[in-house]
Amino acid sequence: MQAVFSFITMQLQLCSVFFTFSLGTRTHYFGRTILHGGAKYRATGRGFVVRHIKFAENYRLYSRSHFVKALEVALLLIVYIAYGYTVGGAVSFVLLTLSSWFLVISWLFAPYIFNPSGFEWQKTVEDFDDWTSWLLYKGGVGVKGDDSWESWWDEEQVYHCDAN
Repeated sequence: MQAVFSFITMQLQLCSVFFTFSLGTRTHYFGRTILHGGAKYRATGRGFVVRHIKFAENYRLYSRSHFVKALEVALLLIVYIAYGYTVGGAVSFVLLTLSSWFLVISWLFAPYIFNPSGFEWQKTVEDFDDWTSWLLYKGGVGVKGDDSWESWWDEEQVYHCDAN
């Protein structure tokens, strides 16, 4: 009975979502190291963090490792809905793809679910303004990736070009 209570408590605390997201981080960087022969350190604020992280910063940290991959899996699941054949119909589809949809949702939303004050309205408005200014600011010589989407993209591509 204690094990059942503990399991339910863990599910209510979204431990499965957090574990799935952290496992995605590990697998991304292990795979990147194996494929490209090197690792790039990314400070992710490990430890006890109680400060709010802006949307643009979360996007920069997790774009390649989680968001792009989650959208690719979601696209594959949508193609499977459209063209896949299942004998059991909708119930069979749900049972076959439930874990994949859980992965997609975990990878897309975990950085925001576990972000302190992530759902506070004023912080959300500020984050959106910051993100749009980051997207619209032109890159160039001397502009850091933290200030411009274009510069961030160039910095990301440099790593891939050097690793190949």
